[in-house]
Amino acid sequence: MLDVGFFELLVIAVIGLLVVGPEKLPKYIAQGIKMLRNVKDMATKAKDDIVESSGIKDIDLKNISKIDPTNLANKVFDEKEETKPQEQKKFDQDAT
Repeated sequence: MLDVGFFELLVIAVIGLLVVGPEKLPKYIAQGIKMLRNVKDMATKAKDDIVESSGIKDIDLKNISKIDPTNLANKVFDEKEETKPQEQKKFDQDAT
């Protein structure tokens, strides 16, 4: 998810220690972790709601760029006979 190495974590810890102090640092770390979990949960719920409401549960969202939009629209909207537009009559030039 986040590409943070040991050195970056060490720098963040030292800066946090200098800014906040050793007494309050564990409290702020716990609050930060709790906030990140909440954000992750909200993002997961939003994605699940979008997938569920669109009716495309079986589609792999990582490969969405490979999906043909026409086929996707047909799957989502599932055209029924009564909702299909009637065929337009072609103009016959010889009929006049």
